[in-house]
Amino acid sequence: MNKKRICIVCVIMVFGIMAGCFLEEKYENHIPMEPDVVSSISMNQDQYLTIVANRDKIEDKEEFAELLVKMCRENSFHTIKFSTDRGYATSVNMRVYLWKDEIEGNEPVMVVEYKTTGYGEEYDIVHDPEQFDLFIDGNCVNNY
Repeated sequence: MNKKRICIVCVIMVFGIMAGCFLEEKYENHIPMEPDVVSSISMNQDQYLTIVANRDKIEDKEEFAELLVKMCRENSFHTIKFSTDRGYATSVNMRVYLWKDEIEGNEPVMVVEYKTTGYGEEYDIVHDPEQFDLFIDGNCVNNY
């Protein structure tokens, strides 16, 4: 009887350790840090980005969108550097998710567009920021 109890306690401990490792691994990926790009598509000079915010929630969408635009203009994302061989981006469209593991099968928490309203003009985000408007979820929030 005593051996049976010891065996049951050992099995429970093993399952507890395994569950702890699983939970730790799951939440280890959710460490708040700087936003980053996980996917980039370039069509002509237009950039289409998938961004992870690397945070549980976005308190101020406008402030966060301005940070993303600044990071695009400064080319300061960690995992990607934009090629400027052919010039700078003429518009940026960003689909923002909170965490990388929430991208598949989920809608973005916000969509940010940094674009000019004039057509046929060759403005870029670095040299002509005054020509661009910032849109969050389809609404213009301010002019630069």
